[in-house]
Amino acid sequence: MKKAHFLMGFSIVLFFFSFSAQAFDSAPIGWASEGGGTTGGAGGTVVEVNNATDFINYVQEQDQDPYIIYVSSNIILPDTNIRVRGNKTIIGLPGSHITGNLKSYRAEEGNNIFRFLNISNKDELGDGDCISIDEASHIWVDHCTFTDGGDGNVDIKNAADYITVSWCIFKYTEDSTHNYSNLIGHSDSTGSTDANHLLVTFHHNWYSTMCKERMPRVRFGKVHVYNNYYSDLLAGGYCVGVGVDSHIRVENNYFNAVPMPWKDYYTGNGAAGHIGWNTGNIFYDCDVPTWATNEYDTTFTPPYDYTLDDTNDIPALVQYGAGADGQEGTPPHWFYGYYGDFDKSGFVDGKDFAEFADYWKADVADCNQLWDADYNGDCKVDLFELSLLAENWLYIPPDITPPAVPTGLTASAGDAIVTLDWDNNTEEDLAGYNVYRSTTSGSGYSKLNGSLLTDSNYTDSNVINETSYYYVVTATDTNANESDNSSEVSAMPSTGTSDLTIQENTAGFCDVDGAIESEYSDWTGTGYANTDNASGNGVDYSINILTAGTYTFTWRYANASSDRPANLIINGSTVVSGISFPGTGSWSTWNTASTSGVSLTTGVKTIRLEATTSGGLANIDYINITGENLMTASCP
Repeated sequence: MKKAHFLMGFSIVLFFFSFSAQAFDSAPIGWASEGGGTTGGAGGTVVEVNNATDFINYVQEQDQDPYIIYVSSNIILPDTNIRVRGNKTIIGLPGSHITGNLKSYRAEEGNNIFRFLNISNKDELGDGDCISIDEASHIWVDHCTFTDGGDGNVDIKNAADYITVSWCIFKYTEDSTHNYSNLIGHSDSTGSTDANHLLVTFHHNWYSTMCKERMPRVRFGKVHVYNNYYSDLLAGGYCVGVGVDSHIRVENNYFNAVPMPWKDYYTGNGAAGHIGWNTGNIFYDCDVPTWATNEYDTTFTPPYDYTLDDTNDIPALVQYGAGADGQEGTPPHWFYGYYGDFDKSGFVDGKDFAEFADYWKADVADCNQLWDADYNGDCKVDLFELSLLAENWLYIPPDITPPAVPTGLTASAGDAIVTLDWDNNTEEDLAGYNVYRSTTSGSGYSKLNGSLLTDSNYTDSNVINETSYYYVVTATDTNANESDNSSEVSAMPSTGTSDLTIQENTAGFCDVDGAIESEYSDWTGTGYANTDNASGNGVDYSINILTAGTYTFTWRYANASSDRPANLIINGSTVVSGISFPGTGSWSTWNTASTSGVSLTTGVKTIRLEATTSGGLANIDYINITGENLMTASCP
């Protein structure tokens, strides 16, 4: 018998509670409550349908007359988008299912409500989504289960506004290579249409089995993402996509071992996107992305009232309540841990037994009165539940929580050697570290150390020069719980060179305070580094000096304006000031600028060329360094 694992409880309790749409929210929370609200077919004709013909008649053929349409069977729609006309509420009854595409369409219509629907569209009927929202506004999608939306599950575009998607489950049954759930804004070029529109709220949704991307991906919109649960996602994807001119507010979501909580989808067209997140989000077994600036204090403030649930409760609340078969109210206590732990203290003791005694063989008129004690749903609390409580009595669960993923991993290479270093973990039960290596980025790792490492560094001398190696590190505790892999670093041991050129996006190139571009001609490599126009912006590199001596730095550059001077900064200290980068006549005409000899000791050096005027740097094609003996190094 499992010790009241909450998913087991979930499967049992579902039949215990009766379905009642009235028990759930009577009106949307979020953007769908604004601009006059969303009422669907309220006050209109109520019908029940069990076939596609009747369904299409009431949904599509009744113009904007208000209707409340109950779906009571399995309905397979034709291969076209079924247009949901204005002022319609569509509610799924238990056991019902819709296959196909429903489309809320046209700005003059809208005011649609979709609730308790099981809907799938694996074969991409119609527009390919389960629900498409195109131009229409005032839409509430609530307590629906979406499976295998071929193009997407719920996609929103063309200035659609005032939309709430709440308490839904999004999932897939296979990896179709397009497991992309929710797209908001369909093109970077629709700013004239979409700017200041696409006002959408996502709350208490469960992004579940095999979802990979777009949870949601946003262009232009003001999108509020709160109290959602992300779990069991496909590798290599992301949750929230931050696209052109987007404004995204992320609050109290639970990211459970996801590949990437949010990803930069800005392509360089228009304004960059904005994302802000509060401290209430939980990142379990995954990392907070470091590429984005947290704009929580300056991103939009929702104009509507809402309440944030405690993020620690989100897995239980959402798995219990989301979807077409979701349950209303607070989950039973075992959804949070073990049966018998009524006070959720993490321990089943005398206080819990006293509460259990109140339920023991109680004679009740309504089985719902036993909701927090009747584990097997037989409307009584008897020896079955007592045995569970006894099994968990004074039970101390084993430690199954691994240490945090090690951070700060760096690699520096030399002649037939690679040296690794990383930050110390701080767990009291830390036992040590493992180092893994591969010759293929992202896979094929083999452990290098025989016993756990107690220090946060490692020297790999079993390497071949001119071969690229990829490393990750894990941390292990005294209960043999091992963390996920750290971020990967790479290094190529070498005998070194006296003449090293580093192009953008190659080994040794670390960052630019701007962008890698290819607009102008006659560059080498894959483009050039163009900093933003401001003093203090620069380009960063990393090298390993194998032999102490004098080194000369040269940059190939283009500059269509006046001189753009810069400083050479090594390991945080300015070593050459006011290097001149005079005009070259055009942005496609290239010249070089060099320093005099710079004396360097052995070891890894961070190299920064930093602008000293408001114009930023010239466009930098590459850096060339000559001297005794050096090689590229991994970036800090």
